[in-house]
Amino acid sequence: MTASTSSLLARLRNITISARLLILLTATFIIVANNGALFRALGSKLEILSVGGATFVFSAYLLLITVLSIAFFIAGHPYTLKPVLIFFIGLSAVLSYFSQQLGVVFDVDMIRNVAETIRDNNQQEAFELLSFALLLHLFFYGLLPSLIIVVVKPVYEKPLPELLKRTGYVAAMLAVVGLTVWANFKFTSFFVRENREIRVYTIPTYPIFALQQYAKKLRKSEAVPFETIGLDAVQEKQSPKRTIGVMVVGETARADHFSLNGYDRLTNPILSQESLLNFSNVTAAGTSTAYSVPSMFTFMKPNKFTPEKAASVSNVLDVLKKAGVDVFWIENNSSSKGVANRIETLDLRKAPDPTDPLYSDGGYYDEALVNYFDECVANATGDVLLILHTMGSHGPTYHKRYPPDHAQFVPDCKSSSPQECSSEEVINAYDNTILYTDFVLGGLIDYLKARGEQDDTFLLYASDHGESLGEDGVYLHGLPKFLAPEAQTHVPMLAWVSQGYAASHNMPKAALGATVDQPLTHENIPHSLLSLMGVKTELYLNEFDLFAPYRETAQ
Repeated sequence: MTASTSSLLARLRNITISARLLILLTATFIIVANNGALFRALGSKLEILSVGGATFVFSAYLLLITVLSIAFFIAGHPYTLKPVLIFFIGLSAVLSYFSQQLGVVFDVDMIRNVAETIRDNNQQEAFELLSFALLLHLFFYGLLPSLIIVVVKPVYEKPLPELLKRTGYVAAMLAVVGLTVWANFKFTSFFVRENREIRVYTIPTYPIFALQQYAKKLRKSEAVPFETIGLDAVQEKQSPKRTIGVMVVGETARADHFSLNGYDRLTNPILSQESLLNFSNVTAAGTSTAYSVPSMFTFMKPNKFTPEKAASVSNVLDVLKKAGVDVFWIENNSSSKGVANRIETLDLRKAPDPTDPLYSDGGYYDEALVNYFDECVANATGDVLLILHTMGSHGPTYHKRYPPDHAQFVPDCKSSSPQECSSEEVINAYDNTILYTDFVLGGLIDYLKARGEQDDTFLLYASDHGESLGEDGVYLHGLPKFLAPEAQTHVPMLAWVSQGYAASHNMPKAALGATVDQPLTHENIPHSLLSLMGVKTELYLNEFDLFAPYRETAQ
């Protein structure tokens, strides 16, 4: 701490202030200092310098200050006031950094993502978000105002006068808000009706509301007994050969950075040489791992789906296992988000070996995943499906997702704060992750080709969600679906099948090596996995099977 700061705090120790005024000043600071994202969102929707626009912004901020002040008036008493104020200052400082600097919105899905990170004890992901920019922001927006709260001396009146005066403050503020809304009612009613999504930018009120909603969903799901479905599932193979399948769950890959989909950089030099089915028009179920990964394996309809509901019912991996398929989940990311709770799992990020040449940043580069195939296949008695959960293009430290010798696009951003790098550096680092994913998928296909004489083999790849790279000031992912840009929802998906698999499953060679432009979603994946593994069940829907059209062609 600087000498000037220490001197300022020493002088503040002698300052007394009424508790009511301290509450109002703190609430005002929190709302004004931490809602830059809200101000930008309002500025993009209305003319702030107009009378109607300026009046609306004033009433909106005053309403937020009033709401926060009411909470402080209720909770702020001699032994609780300072801890409450400091907690909200610190919370708001953290939230505002991510909202203002990275464009993050803390809705229910983002709260779920944070909760999953804590539940998984994913320290690496948490530490990757730490940066000098974050610490500097927390110093000015969190630590300094908190120190001021600590040293000043709030003065309280006797209980009844204090209560009456606090009530008077609230009444006066509500009256001012009411008057400004009434005077500007036509403008306000129209704007709010047409722009309800603006509320997601309010800090700290909306994140607290989202936390409450998430807790409600969690409590409701915990009361629901687990439902086993797909009890009729049986395997009806078309080939005497064993089927060895690989499903790769990609991380944070966006379709428009795959050269397979027309990107002007060659980010898929290996895959472009393979005979693939490339699905170029796929929309992810969500914009976060905690939401999208469960959605990739559920039979629930999208309008009914929540991760909490999906956790209480069998998914496609459970059904495949019931039918006799040996299913293995190999984890190189955070966790399966509950998808693999009832199947055999190998987590590479638990007790990794730092001496391994593929060791990186507390885990392994994704190419390490193939090293465990032989062990899984040898331990299986029947057909095998391996689910690989990769690190892929996980940000913000994109440069940690690929070995240095795969850094083809340079200069590449090596900061945990992508907003501090140039756009070119961020894109270079991100494109290197896609290039490395191409290398990893190519290696997996080579492995499956090598088994092609004795086994029928296939690979299916799909990313869980996309990523923003600074477009419109937004980085990373996790925006609410109704706000999310296409960069966060348009994801790559592709499939490769061996010649033996294609022949034994009536898939003509001419049907492969094509790009499919038909609109698809994650909803296609579970039905396609059933089809690929030859499992029959009433859960299967032919219209969602990615491969049904090609088998029909052969008939």
